[in-house]
Amino acid sequence: MSDTVPSVPPEAVLPAADAASQPKPCGKAFASLLLGIFGCVLGGMAYAGLIWTPGDSANVQLTGNLNQMQDVIVADTKERGMKMFFATFGQWFGFLGAGLGLVGLIQGITHLYQAGIRLVVPKRWLASFGSFFSFIACLSIVAGLKHGYAANVGLHVENANEAFDRVGQVTKVMKQAQDIAEGKAPPKEGLGMEAFGIGENLFSGLLNPVTQLWTEDYLNRHAPDIEFYATDGRGYSLKNSKNTRVILVLIKSASPDCRNAVSGLNQLFNEFSLGDLRILAVSQEPSANLDAFVKQTGAKFPVGKAAVLPTEPYGDVQSFPTYFILDREGIIEKILIGPQPVGNLRAAAKGP
Repeated sequence: MSDTVPSVPPEAVLPAADAASQPKPCGKAFASLLLGIFGCVLGGMAYAGLIWTPGDSANVQLTGNLNQMQDVIVADTKERGMKMFFATFGQWFGFLGAGLGLVGLIQGITHLYQAGIRLVVPKRWLASFGSFFSFIACLSIVAGLKHGYAANVGLHVENANEAFDRVGQVTKVMKQAQDIAEGKAPPKEGLGMEAFGIGENLFSGLLNPVTQLWTEDYLNRHAPDIEFYATDGRGYSLKNSKNTRVILVLIKSASPDCRNAVSGLNQLFNEFSLGDLRILAVSQEPSANLDAFVKQTGAKFPVGKAAVLPTEPYGDVQSFPTYFILDREGIIEKILIGPQPVGNLRAAAKGP
């Protein structure tokens, strides 16, 4: 008779089965809390940007002299730059905070579910706080969207509207400068002489689309005669200036460019003999204005009011000073528009 080997009692395998069914440690609860807190910090920064960012920028009013205009525009540019800075970073803080909050919320809810079915060691209070903070962090998506719209759409539209508004204001300033330069309006206190000069320079033959055409059209033609009495009481005319080269200058007494041109013309007056060059300055302003112009600038050449100023080509002049260079036969050799270096005038006076 052989001995029978006893089988393993069922109780011997029970401890292993119990060990496999024990809840496992889980870090999702802590991760949820950590992500929720970080998400809330980033979302809070995004919401702070909405509160602290400057409001809608007011339209800049370009008044005063050029330096005052520059100060206003620089300050407005800084303000708009800060708004773009807040919007650019605010959108990423909002989106990132919402992303962290979403991940944290999933982690917290997952832990609570697994703890409910005894798969993990329950840390319900930690997961609950983590889920709560994560949910709050998810709300930062609202701030991110607001910042994103401002950075990519709203501020660009606002800046475009401001740009068009400034163009309109600058156009008015330039028109005012041109009217003053042409004697159509008296100088105003709000328009500084520096801005006035810049406006006049910009209008010097640039904004009239037919300037180049009529300049070329009148070249190599006889200059229509002009008769005038200068401020010294003497009479002058182009007809009596033949056999000498002539610089005929159309001026406006209030124009800074015309005033600045006098020193260069005086220099040419001293360099050339009367038989080689005659400089005549003509306007249709009152004689009192021209008398003041000569006294203030010290013009050595004749300056006077033309009784009649032929429409072509003189009536087409839109910018002052405009120089008509005539050869010894009275033919228009060259037309120079706006401020000119004395070297250009000297070369024109000498001729080809």
